[in-house]
Parts: sequence; structure tokens; C-alpha cells
Amino acid sequence: MRRSVRLVTAASRDVKSFDRNSQGISSPVVFASSAAIPTFKTHVKAEEFNLNDWTPLCSTRELSCALTLESGQVFTWQRHPRQVSTWLGVVGHRVFALRERDDIVHFQCLHPSDLPTTEGIEELSHYFRLEVDAEPLYERWTTTSDSMTTILLRMRGLRIVRQDPVECLFSFICSSNNNIARIQGMVDKLKATYGDLIYKEEGRHFYAFPSVDTLAAKCEEATLRTLGFGYRAAFIVKTAKQLQKLGGVSYLNDIRDGKIVRPEVKKKRKSSTLASDDKMTLYHAYQDDLMVFSGVGRKVADCVALFSLEKMEAIPVDTHVWQIACRELDATLSERKSITPTVYRMVGDLFRARFAPQAGWAHSVLFAADLSAFKLEVPGQEKKSRVKRKATKASPTPTTKQKTGSTQ
Repeated sequence: MRRSVRLVTAASRDVKSFDRNSQGISSPVVFASSAAIPTFKTHVKAEEFNLNDWTPLCSTRELSCALTLESGQVFTWQRHPRQVSTWLGVVGHRVFALRERDDIVHFQCLHPSDLPTTEGIEELSHYFRLEVDAEPLYERWTTTSDSMTTILLRMRGLRIVRQDPVECLFSFICSSNNNIARIQGMVDKLKATYGDLIYKEEGRHFYAFPSVDTLAAKCEEATLRTLGFGYRAAFIVKTAKQLQKLGGVSYLNDIRDGKIVRPEVKKKRKSSTLASDDKMTLYHAYQDDLMVFSGVGRKVADCVALFSLEKMEAIPVDTHVWQIACRELDATLSERKSITPTVYRMVGDLFRARFAPQAGWAHSVLFAADLSAFKLEVPGQEKKSRVKRKATKASPTPTTKQKTGSTQ
């Protein structure tokens, strides 16, 4: 609680205390991104929410809503249709509005409307990991003078969200061969079809994510295919039943707490001395515990581990991340023709060597910087990407097999 109070106190200070020019640091990306969005010609009231109901949460140096909520790690938030610096989203069974104004992130709890302010602060502080100061992390990551430092400085404010494990698992099963907008659409359909309606306002409906038992009992492949899930429909149906049989959310929480390991790893843990290879086996044991699910390969397992299971060393690797590693960390990786399990680990180890112990967080910042929505915020990156595309005949083909037989 003391950390939350300190954040709110800091957020309430005069924004002039943030002297970016003296530190050589640019403003958070969100303001440049928001400014790029065209304004509406129709007259809109300046505020739809009660001004007195907004509570300061933290500074935008600690949390950029655009970078954090629109970078492909979470799919439950949406921008307000008319107020471009306001986001609406569901956390558990609560509906929150977030607003950026004068370098401060404020919040309102829309449902339940009588939620005590302290509980709202605690909920969002936990969700956005505000117990961890971002400033020292970004300072440590940027001690080396290279292009990654430039990117990291310009992308300040991106945080790793602490998501509900069940929602995170099914969200990233939907992510296979997909883009952010379509993933969010699928998650919205899952919630609207099987979740509980908890709040509605001006035609907007907000649903809680369905429980494992609900998904296992009600999800049908034919229905999901009709809703546009394609081949992912079978993965969702099978995973829901698998997870229910394994104990539901308790199974995922046990992975988070390091309680579930494969038998051979459990045997090694009893040994007082471990070879380096054995330590790496323990290090990645959570991958195998997650890859038992249909539609979950190494990348999806690492996404779920990073964004919901406290595995901050997890590095989700796809061709996009491989290209970042080739460009920024080790050019010899470009000689690899496919992302084999060995290459997958090599790429992850490069990020861990540079950014540990919060390597997954730094990886997500660099990943977001390469997304088209944010790429223009990083001078020179667009031109560099074009050169890379011309120089590279083909990206490596992922060969990591999922246990369902498909590729990730």
C-alpha cells in the first residue's frame, strides 16, 4: 500500500517537476500518437465523465496507456470513441476508465461505481505492476550507447501488465497467425458469447472473461468457427477441457509459483548440484507445463508466462523478434534459415544477457517500437526496416512444433 500511496502523491505534484529537457528525454509516445489521430468534426462535450471522479494513479513516465494497452500484450482495453486520451477496460469484474492529462494518468471505476478509491488504486497498481519503479529499469537498460538505447528512451512508459492467467492463455491461443485488431475482436467475441455482462453505457457493453468451467461446458467448435475463429476454434475447445481437468486456474497459478515441473526436472531439483544445461532445463520448465495445451507452442507459452505468470525472463520469439535480434544484437543470426528450438533459445539468451533480470519487459519495449502503430515514433526505424526487407530474401521459417502438430 505504501508504494501505491507514493505513486498517487507523486502523480498529484505539479507536472513541471518533470523536467524532460534537462534530462535529454523526450515526452512519452502517447501524446505524439494521440496528436496524430484526426479530431472529430462533430461537436463533442469536453467531458463525459464527472471531473470530480478522476483519481490520479501515476505519471505518464511510469505508465503510457497507448504503449502499454495497444502493444499486443493485452486485448481487453479500447480507446474511448471520442476522447483519444481515454481508455476503457475490464480488470476482473471491474470496469475502469483511464485518462492521460497533464502528464498524469487518472482513473475512474465505472463499475462498481461505489468502489472505494483505495481499492481502485490497489487493483490498478497490481495490474500495472506499479510496485516496480520503471525509471531505474530504463536507466539501467540505456547505459550502453547504441540504437536500442535510443528506442528505449523514446518508448518510456510501456509496462508489462499482470493479467489474469486464464484470459491471457486463451487470448494468446487466438494470436496464432493473427494481428492485434483481430485478436482483440476474437477476445471480445469470447467474452460477449460466454462471459457475464457487467456494465453497459451508451451502447458499449463490458463483459467479464468466462471461467474455465464455463468455457469447458459451453464452448463448441462450430459456434466459434461461425464467429470467425477458424482453426483456433478447436484449440480453444480442447484447451478449455484440458485446463478444467488439470484443475483450472490453480494449475496456472502453480506454474507461476514454480510448483509444477516435468518428472525429470523434479528429479534434478533434488540434486544439490546442477550442470549449466540442467539449470537451463529448470529455467524453461514452465514452457513444457504450458505446451501441454492445444494450440500452445513455445512463443505462446512465453507470452502467457511473461504477461500473467511472473516469468519476467521469458522472451517470446517469432520472426519479428528474430529480426530485431539480428539487427540489434547479433548479425550472424541472419545466417539461420529457421527458428529451431536452438535458435529460439539463442535469441532469448541474447535479450537476457543484455537486459536481465527484467529481460521480458525490455524485449516488449523493443517489440512495440517495431509495430507500425509506434514505428514513426522512432526516427530512422522505418527507413532501416525497408533496407532490411530489401536485403533479406526471406525470413526464417519457424519450425518449433506444437504438441498439437501445428507450427508456432
